[in-house]
Formats: sequence, C-alpha cells, structure tokens
Amino acid sequence: MQKERGFKKRYALVPVLFAFMLIAWVIHFLKFSVEEELYKKVKVNNLVTLYITQASAGAMTSFSYHYYLYDATKSEADFMAHIDDQRAFMVTSDSKATATANNDHLYLRVRGDISSFDNGSYKVIVHLDASPY
Repeated sequence: MQKERGFKKRYALVPVLFAFMLIAWVIHFLKFSVEEELYKKVKVNNLVTLYITQASAGAMTSFSYHYYLYDATKSEADFMAHIDDQRAFMVTSDSKATATANNDHLYLRVRGDISSFDNGSYKVIVHLDASPY
C-alpha cells in the first residue's frame, strides 16, 4: 500500500502559496488612483490659502471634496504638483459647503457627510459649522 499513488499535500500547497504571494504583491504595490482637480481657492491671509479639490475615485463613486491649507506664497501649479504630499484637513461630500475667511479665522459651513476633520496646528483658526443635512 505504501507504493500506491495518491494525493500529496505538498503538490497543492505550492500553487496556494504562489497565489497568496501574488495577491500580497498586488495589494502591496497597487495604488488606487484618485483624480483631484481644483474646485475652489480662498485666500485666508498672507500666509495661508485654502484649496478645495474635487476628488473622483471612479465612475461608481460620488465626488468628495478635500480641503487643504497651503502656503500662500506658492502658486496654484505648485500646489497641484505636490498634492500627493499634502494631507487634507477635511474631507466632505458636500459640494455646496461654504468657506469664508475673516481676520485669520476660517469659517466652514458644511451640510452633508464629513469623512474626516483635523483641526490641527495651522496658522489660522478653523471654525466648523456642520450638520448632516
């Protein structure tokens, strides 16, 4: 009986291990592209400008709006060239959100979903007025 051919686990293990390594490689190196285009620009003060971008991850997703505070001495083209290095302080689904600046204060009014918000240490004070709808 020992010389009889049968199913050996090592022959099934090699393709499973190869498939697992391939999936891990794809997940590690695949970066989902998100297209961002400039939606609005608001000058807050001499140091900071607010850039709002409209981001689309594809045909099956709705637009999201990313809010960035960026150095006012740099150009719009410079901001768009380095957008991957920047971190948005707010991400929302509201296309009609308003942003007004007054005396180094930034007032945001959002009526919709906010995916993320970070009121970190910026050169302006951010005031957020938000409600779901």
